[in-house]
Amino acid sequence: MALMDRMRGLTKIILYGLVFAFVGTIIFDWGMDFTGLKQKTGLIAEVNGEEIPVNRFSRLYNAALDNYQQRTGTSLTEVQQDYIMNQVWEDLVRNTLERQVIDQKGLTATNSEILHYMVEDPPDFIKNLDSSFVTPTGQLNRAVYNEALRNPQNDPIWKNIENYMRENLPFQKLRDMVAANVFVTESEIHQEFVTRNQKASVEYLFFDPARFNSVDITINDADVKKLYKEKKDDFKQAERRKIDYVIYSTRPTQKDTAAIMSRAQELIERAKSGDDFGDLAATFSEDEGSAENNGDLGFQKRGTWVKPFEDAAFGAEVGDIVGPVQSNFGLHIIKVNGKKTEDKEELVSASHILLKFRATDQTKSAALDSADYLATLARDGGWQQAVESEKVRGLTSAPFQEGSGFIPGLGIESRVSRFVFRNPVGTISDPIETENAYVVVRVAEIDEERTKTLDEVRSTLESELRLKQRKSLAGELARKVREEITNGTSIEAIAARDSLTLQKPAAFARNNSVPSVGRDPEFIGTAFSLTTGSLSKPVEGFRGYYLIRLLEKTPIQEQDYLAQKAELRAEIKTQKEQAAFSQWYAQLRENAEIKDYRKQYF
Repeated sequence: MALMDRMRGLTKIILYGLVFAFVGTIIFDWGMDFTGLKQKTGLIAEVNGEEIPVNRFSRLYNAALDNYQQRTGTSLTEVQQDYIMNQVWEDLVRNTLERQVIDQKGLTATNSEILHYMVEDPPDFIKNLDSSFVTPTGQLNRAVYNEALRNPQNDPIWKNIENYMRENLPFQKLRDMVAANVFVTESEIHQEFVTRNQKASVEYLFFDPARFNSVDITINDADVKKLYKEKKDDFKQAERRKIDYVIYSTRPTQKDTAAIMSRAQELIERAKSGDDFGDLAATFSEDEGSAENNGDLGFQKRGTWVKPFEDAAFGAEVGDIVGPVQSNFGLHIIKVNGKKTEDKEELVSASHILLKFRATDQTKSAALDSADYLATLARDGGWQQAVESEKVRGLTSAPFQEGSGFIPGLGIESRVSRFVFRNPVGTISDPIETENAYVVVRVAEIDEERTKTLDEVRSTLESELRLKQRKSLAGELARKVREEITNGTSIEAIAARDSLTLQKPAAFARNNSVPSVGRDPEFIGTAFSLTTGSLSKPVEGFRGYYLIRLLEKTPIQEQDYLAQKAELRAEIKTQKEQAAFSQWYAQLRENAEIKDYRKQYF
């Protein structure tokens, strides 16, 4: 019975995750209605003429939000909600496009294929339903697995898995079809082994263009104009907008904070008077993760908890109730349950009650009322008059673009950004709730899409040309130094004379970052191309010029290559298959006709 119970529990978890891996193929209407869209009708999108109803997107979006909250035990910020919305949207579009190809190609899952994968060759997600399905050596425990297959009590579980596989095997066939021409050559495997395992030891001199900052460099206007013409596309500027706005804070007031402190003291008194600490934590703690376990955090070592909490817990005696202790999470009431030493390290077991600093409903309501009144006044009598009448601080943002949701002065506020870019100049918003405030916004100015003029970017171009010339001077110095070295002057003597530092970084592989150099392909490629003891020609890198001498290059160990060959082949093949499918899908999406109606609902 224990095996079957674990299977039922694990099946729920696995299927829950699989729904999101193949979004849209199995749709459940889970959780709360976070979006408020379930009652709406109409379309959220059209993909190559196929209509996608808004309620389908709503169900998937709600499920994703619910899943996140259940996994983290925290509420979502606006940024996180927007990220999840975009992810669900892209998954839905991808699923629709792939399914259209599946239908065109006639890809299906036959009964014999499903039977094969469920009975003869179960995939990993089925094997992982229960640890007893796999032997200690990683092989399928056929006897235990067959028993689970035959047990009629498990029929609902196997039916769910069968349905899932029937829906998703065609998607796997599509991926296999796209990747059919992918193969891995012997040279690719060997090169990957060399890239990861062969190491080079070098010494080098760096010639920094900043060395010539004091040199007077004349910039020719013709060169500036030429560079502007070459880079004109880089200076295209999307439409930008500015806003006037007023912030009404919803952060806890002194009165709110005092009320939370008072509540903490009451709970401390109750705990010290004999009330069960675990019951109090389960009822009042705002740490949802530990509250479900009566506030128990288990044994922890130093460095696990935030410092104020740690200092209080490790400084108290077993049985003590201490607090309130303030951290960036809020107020903690801590009970020390036990102490022990393992591997000469002190561990403390503690339970806690967390009370977060929150504004009261009264504080939030007052802020909303004030914001709403300002919006009404501004619409009736004008923005500036309303701001002056209410004696509030009116602010104006710098210009910003649509897309990222970032607004100078407000941070990432996608709802504000959406309002601003969907309305004409002069439009005044209703109060918009942000994380710690209500904001009233007026669309103040629109800067149309354009290309920046030469005068606007002249200083940038001149700086680039100066840097280029200074880098050229660094290259000339590197060439002179190399000539001296080849004529017999020691590299150490030149370094001392010219205030250059001879660097000797630790040995590095081709795919490593070199200290003080980074992942500079010219530097790393040159280092591995040298023979031991030889000095490179001047190497132009990202930051400046280098002279590199190879000190040692480790030889390839053939036995190590043979030992890693099979694993490398599989890894490279997987990477190439993923790259092939990504490229195929990118082309599919680019050629698709996709109409996005999200702006009608969000």
